[in-house]
Amino acid sequence: MLNTFINTFTNGDLAALKSKLLHSTCWAQHNAKAFGEDKLQSIPLHWLTLAGRCSVESSQNITDGNQQVINLRLMPESGNNLINYTFWLQTNGKVIKSVDAVIDTMQLAFSTNQNTDKVKQKLPQPDAFVIQDYDQQDHLQNELAKPSNITSLDDEMANVLDTWWSIWSQAQLSAIENIYHKSAEINVPASSTNISPDSLFNFVLAKFNRLTRSFCQLESVVVEGNQVALKWFLDGDENGKKIRAPFITILTITNDSISEEITTTDILAYINRFPESSLFNS
Repeated sequence: MLNTFINTFTNGDLAALKSKLLHSTCWAQHNAKAFGEDKLQSIPLHWLTLAGRCSVESSQNITDGNQQVINLRLMPESGNNLINYTFWLQTNGKVIKSVDAVIDTMQLAFSTNQNTDKVKQKLPQPDAFVIQDYDQQDHLQNELAKPSNITSLDDEMANVLDTWWSIWSQAQLSAIENIYHKSAEINVPASSTNISPDSLFNFVLAKFNRLTRSFCQLESVVVEGNQVALKWFLDGDENGKKIRAPFITILTITNDSISEEITTTDILAYINRFPESSLFNS
């Protein structure tokens, strides 16, 4: 599956991808869902139009049961920086039932020297935002899921992941110093270079400072060896309006600490859905 995605999104090998898709496959990207052969074919074609031909600098491939997570770090032919493109698949290894894909569209704009407004205009209209019935103020804190609640982990891995999750779910910023290796390579949305744990502290803090009633919801966890992928959402109220930002994070655990992190979200698609939000303003 990894080679299929590499060949499709670097060289335009659509035939290989088509052979993996069902008539009922759902592909979610840019906060919009696509069904049917024509719309699914348009997704890699749209990527190639935006980014051009690319090479793969590095990749992650994490498989756990019927879930497979692929992250490609792509460099356009005339690019200035790498672009994260992450695919979260429901698959039996032969065909794909569904795809949740996230492109770091800010990295894309920076790398290809495109105006962010023009890239944003080229994205599909987002699906309607459905306000969730769940309200965190109506539930006790101990009812909220953490990684060790939803997947089987050994004690060491459970401690690392639950501590990492506390950074976001409980704004436990002090955990950053405890859980990240001092020389950890951390790549966050819109960043063209890796950042330090100290800079991650400021990145997380800025999100909480812009939201009231913030709430992080963990949807799924995939573990293979020392690599972990987590699909999660940041919800909150911003100036009296509800917002939701979806994230995919891939962590590499070395000696009970995080040595590498790639967190991806589609900021320009988020702005299309929430144009008044300043959540990702620098």
